[in-house]
Amino acid sequence: MGNSVAARELGDIYQAMVFWKYAIQMFRDSDIEQIGYEYGKVKSFDDIVICYKKEQRFRDTYIDTEYIQVKFHLKQSDEITMDNLLDPAFINAKTNSFLQNVVNAYKNDKIDFSRSRFTMYSVWRIRPGDILNKLISNTNKAFDLNELQKGKTENSEMGRLRKKLCERLSVSESELIDILRQVRIKDGQESMESLKEILNREFSQYGLQPWPDSIDTLPYCDLVRAWNRSDINMVNGEDIRNYCNKEGFFIATPNVASIAIKSFTRRTEWLTNWASDVLDLADILDQRKLREGKSWEDVFQSIEQFVSSRLNYEIEYHVALETLLSVSFTVGRILNPKSGIKVIPVQKTLDGCMDWKRNDTNELEYSKFVISEEVLCNGECDMAVSIGITQDINGDVKDFIENSKLKIGLYKSFSLGDFGTDAVKDGTHAWQLAKQINGEISRRPGTLKKGIMHLFIAGPNSLMFYLGMQSMMYGKIQIYEFNANENTYYPTISFPQKGEL
Repeated sequence: MGNSVAARELGDIYQAMVFWKYAIQMFRDSDIEQIGYEYGKVKSFDDIVICYKKEQRFRDTYIDTEYIQVKFHLKQSDEITMDNLLDPAFINAKTNSFLQNVVNAYKNDKIDFSRSRFTMYSVWRIRPGDILNKLISNTNKAFDLNELQKGKTENSEMGRLRKKLCERLSVSESELIDILRQVRIKDGQESMESLKEILNREFSQYGLQPWPDSIDTLPYCDLVRAWNRSDINMVNGEDIRNYCNKEGFFIATPNVASIAIKSFTRRTEWLTNWASDVLDLADILDQRKLREGKSWEDVFQSIEQFVSSRLNYEIEYHVALETLLSVSFTVGRILNPKSGIKVIPVQKTLDGCMDWKRNDTNELEYSKFVISEEVLCNGECDMAVSIGITQDINGDVKDFIENSKLKIGLYKSFSLGDFGTDAVKDGTHAWQLAKQINGEISRRPGTLKKGIMHLFIAGPNSLMFYLGMQSMMYGKIQIYEFNANENTYYPTISFPQKGEL
């Protein structure tokens, strides 16, 4: 008796978990409009009902409703056979089998059977060697009707099966084909533990509390059964969000805002809907150069004013930097740890725009810079730093130093080796590389600290942002940008700026 009660209760839990597997899809741009639990529009197909707002391709036509019967078993002690589909006991019924229930739905005038799909969802697999194995396709788990219709007489294997099915279900052969056309047998589905792992990944993605193994209660399943007790049998995405919020299922998150600092105009249209606040430097910068009558001090003051007047300590900011590397460095410098404002840079990557949050506890092994140094002018106090990430800039920087007659005491080159737009993998990698640069700069001899540090880089904005955050002790800095048209560098902003230190 105890085992039968446990099996029934676990079956109810598994049904609720399958419900959530589909329901959680409504947290994104899903084709599901509503989902029902114990929704009795079609008798014996009330376990889970899915109504689609966009019709779904099935075979050579479309469906807009799916009726799912969930069949859970405690052990893999048996397998599904064709005879099971004709046996009421297999679905714990007394009168009608699974296929007879489908036939009854076929005769139900309340639904459009041809636009409905009837699915058995079971942890058991189809028995090897059973005729059902020859009929269920692994592409869509539907019946292979061409295979079923092979053989014209009862002397053939499929002919005998068609006769058996027609007699047991009291339908003609043409009706049988129409009925089985809308049926799926989803065998070998997830165990309860595997399904729980899938759900936890989905819950985490949408900011919901996980369902840990450390608790014995079943909050998500309990919620679904509570709906059922209150005669709430059909819900939409908004309903589910509201109920989850009411039950406290969402993880408390800090206030978050998306902001942007831009000087470019091309391919920045996405910021209009993405960012809640944008600092546009287009009145100061014309793409990569200063507008007439403007100065780099104007750039610095605009960013500092933006930070002081429009950002606050209680919000976590995700900042898109659609601008020069010099500006990204400046933003990081202004938002150094003493600012007290939490900012995460958003980086354009091959996979789209990504938060490049730093994580000092990440145990992944990342590539590091290969560092080389060379004394160019004995006794000079200035230092040049070249950082090659997206491409090797060592030769271009040396040519510029020579042609511009800069008096550089020490030239230090940072090369990542595996050059490219994907050389820096994520925010943690960018942070670690910035820290490596910072460590080398901090260890420079005292004589070099008196001079100017000339900074050249080809790399991601996020790394320049993180380097700027650590730059307050670098002393005098001059940053350079590359002019591709003239194939040379030009100086941009310098530090310290007026009133900064």
